[in-house]
Amino acid sequence: MLRRKFLKQLAAAGAASGCRWTRASQPRAARVGVVGAGIVGASVAYHLSRAGAQVTLFEKAQPASGATQNSFAWLNAFVADPDYRALRLQSLMAYHDLDRRLGLGIVWGGYANWARTPPEVRSLEESARQMDGTPYPVRRIDVSELLAMTPSLVPGTVAEAFYSGIDGHLNPLEATRRFVAAARRQGTVVKLQCEVQELDMAHGVLTGVRTAQGGLPLDHLVVAAGVDTPSVLAHAGFPLKLRHAPGILAHSTPASRVTPIIFDAPGHLSFKQMADGSIVGTDSLEPPDIPAHREIRDHAMAFPDEALRAMHGNRILAKIGELLPAARGVTLERLTLGFRPIPLDELPVVGAVPNLPNLYVVVTHSGVTLAPILGRYVTQEVMSGSRIEALAPFRPERFAAGTPRIARAAPMLVP
Repeated sequence: MLRRKFLKQLAAAGAASGCRWTRASQPRAARVGVVGAGIVGASVAYHLSRAGAQVTLFEKAQPASGATQNSFAWLNAFVADPDYRALRLQSLMAYHDLDRRLGLGIVWGGYANWARTPPEVRSLEESARQMDGTPYPVRRIDVSELLAMTPSLVPGTVAEAFYSGIDGHLNPLEATRRFVAAARRQGTVVKLQCEVQELDMAHGVLTGVRTAQGGLPLDHLVVAAGVDTPSVLAHAGFPLKLRHAPGILAHSTPASRVTPIIFDAPGHLSFKQMADGSIVGTDSLEPPDIPAHREIRDHAMAFPDEALRAMHGNRILAKIGELLPAARGVTLERLTLGFRPIPLDELPVVGAVPNLPNLYVVVTHSGVTLAPILGRYVTQEVMSGSRIEALAPFRPERFAAGTPRIARAAPMLVP
């Protein structure tokens, strides 16, 4: 879109001066590489190709095969940092347009949580206040309204409950595939099983990349590789670090559809029902510090034991079944172990790498929530060279300047 507008302006200028523009004299489309076909990279590739860039999407495995496929995929704006919250709200609004255009299958059912003890009530009230001053305040509900939303829910004692009507959820794997398919239709070249191994540099400017499938010259490179982002940026000498953050999710076989709502229940239990009826949830922010989890808490790895996997998955589904009868007796389909790309200050990292204007990075924990707005803003900045004010707090140079400030993240950090 930006490129078409630019070409129209050039054509108008040429007509006014009596000149005729030939195909040979038209500017070449910008060659932009995107590293990582998770939901953020796929959105960036989609938006770039829609703007007229010549896009190549590099993925070392398959689309959504990293953090994206292991995401709880709750679309929300709950975070205390006001700049971060504003960005998330913009992205939620952008999702509605993309949902209509691409058929992402978003379930806009809202989000409900409840508490039983005074400490839990205080935590809920604090979370609810995060949306004060926005057009979408969280409202307090009583137990009768909570049950009216999902009549089959068995919440037990409810001391306090809240509801947010703007939240939604989606299938992150399917949504990413939709972005990739749409990008392909617009001309994006998708290279799977193709890991970027080196960055070609000349006089402080990126000139291309090298992969196992060969080299490719580029005008710009956007690194959206999730937990692999630091290793890619290391080729350019930029020392970005992420927090090691494993998390698990239990996925059931489909059950009868009873609710479109995402729930946070007492005891760190979070769950939802997907459009296909399957139940997805977790009961722990991160693995407990016990010997069986020592390696997982230390570094990224596959789950060490199928028996341990089944134990965790069945435990989570049993807890959900106590509150949601539709989940009682469902079969565990799989337990996913994901590693979330969380910057050290828990804020997104978005922008050109310092002193390398055509090497761009975008990495964040809330990739599923932020994918639409980051795709849009990254495209605008890459294609025009502008710096969007909404991204000012999230620039990568804050890491080069010293220890970044610590943000207060959302109350739940499931994958």
